[in-house]
Amino acid sequence: MNEIFNNLLLTIVILSGYTFLVSVLNVFSFSKPKPLFPKKQNLLSIIVPCRNEEENINNCVQSILIQDYENFELLLIDDNSTDNTWNIIQNLAKNNDKILPLKGESLPKDWAGKNWACDQASRKSSGDFLLFIDADTTLSKYAVSSGLKQIEDNKIEFLTLVPKRKFFNFTDYLIWIMVSWFIFSWIPFYIARKTPYSLLAAGFGQFLLFNKEAYNKIGGHDHIKGLVLDDFELARSIKNFGFSSSLMDGTSLVETNGYKTSLESVDGHAKSIFATFRYNILLFLLAFFGLLILFYVPFLNVFSFLFGLEIQSFYLVLSLSSIGFIFMSILLSSKAFSISIFSSFIYPIAMIVLLFSGYRSFLSSFDGEIKWKGRSTPSVGIKKMYTIIFFPFIFLNLVYKKIK
Repeated sequence: MNEIFNNLLLTIVILSGYTFLVSVLNVFSFSKPKPLFPKKQNLLSIIVPCRNEEENINNCVQSILIQDYENFELLLIDDNSTDNTWNIIQNLAKNNDKILPLKGESLPKDWAGKNWACDQASRKSSGDFLLFIDADTTLSKYAVSSGLKQIEDNKIEFLTLVPKRKFFNFTDYLIWIMVSWFIFSWIPFYIARKTPYSLLAAGFGQFLLFNKEAYNKIGGHDHIKGLVLDDFELARSIKNFGFSSSLMDGTSLVETNGYKTSLESVDGHAKSIFATFRYNILLFLLAFFGLLILFYVPFLNVFSFLFGLEIQSFYLVLSLSSIGFIFMSILLSSKAFSISIFSSFIYPIAMIVLLFSGYRSFLSSFDGEIKWKGRSTPSVGIKKMYTIIFFPFIFLNLVYKKIK
């Protein structure tokens, strides 16, 4: 039994040490695009999918119209909104001939909504480059020119920028602490740029800049039509097809709005978490329980020691080392993503919140209970066996829905 526990703690130390090492290496390779103007003036098509975005679309469009790069067209596609989004889009287009308003067709059965909207708009675009951004995103004046300059100088086909996130509730803040940690502390950016492995690819829907020829060759959004996590899937497709790409620090160029309420934050992130694992149950469960062990077993050992329980000094050293590695890796990832360094002191709480959102994501993928902007997230169908195995989680889910 002692040997098993030894191996478990050693594994925890190795994994936590890995996250710290990757974070340190990424500090030197996570750079900002240079605020310089590209030599060529290729036409850029900026595509913004809009579903029930009446509160956001004006700010998004205004930030695009003031870009220092002027050779662009702006395609605003209304994805069957139920609010006043389409009227706002039409009014915006009346005042600027750069704006092309598009009314999206009805959603086909096997498509995710955002993918369908982006696919329709991309087919109407005329640019040599495509930039997809979310409607709740605003760009700084130099965002577009800096991105195009980066693609031009480094001869890459795809660039994505990490945005700065604007928080409206503490739950969203906690979850984003962990999202930033997963990206910054598990993916070595330099290796990701130099290798073709799609496992190391990442993308942010707030800024996805493609060479259009490469976008078409990977099949565009049609290639990932039924997948919810469009940004990561497109980044993976770019890698799979052998194109070069880069993920950079865009926190000074791109800002996105977080979820307005805690409930929105839990369910908003939940629609994507299980999708990250391509709905693979075994991989999801391995990650779920692996994170529980990685984050909390070291604390159990330390608390046992503090409360006078007998524990080997070797175990205590390993546990403290693991806690220190995770603490430092979260400190570095938070700084890189423009999050308060206070996050390092509350990461055990942040992980609990993320795991709760994760189990919501897992269960909703069986029953389609989570709805986002009036649409259900994909459902893979539930079976009696899963109902029995995951009854405790299902019960907690029912309690959550009652409270909600």
